[in-house]
Amino acid sequence: MKDNTKDGIISKEQIEAWKKQYKVEKLPTLNIVVAPGDVAIGYLRPPSRNHKATALSMYSQNKVLECGEFLRDNCWLGGDSRLQTDENIADSAAIQASGIVKFLSGELGEV
Repeated sequence: MKDNTKDGIISKEQIEAWKKQYKVEKLPTLNIVVAPGDVAIGYLRPPSRNHKATALSMYSQNKVLECGEFLRDNCWLGGDSRLQTDENIADSAAIQASGIVKFLSGELGEV
């Protein structure tokens, strides 16, 4: 992955600092192919419980794009600003960002 983004450089040191700050081994990234050789890259932090609750509420109302926009904007750490400002790129990023909400697998049973 390239460190260069349209707005500057997100250094490996910055990425490591974010990982330490949010106590994760991996950070979510958005990678949107704009054109051959042009990839918009953005970095997200893990969503908080409140972010998950709001996003799931939007999702349950079939507001998939709004759900992704909410998560993209509220979990944004840095990267290519086109992911937030250019309509086509931002919409693609929002759809990808909606996948940031992860749950452990489990099942409800009876005894």
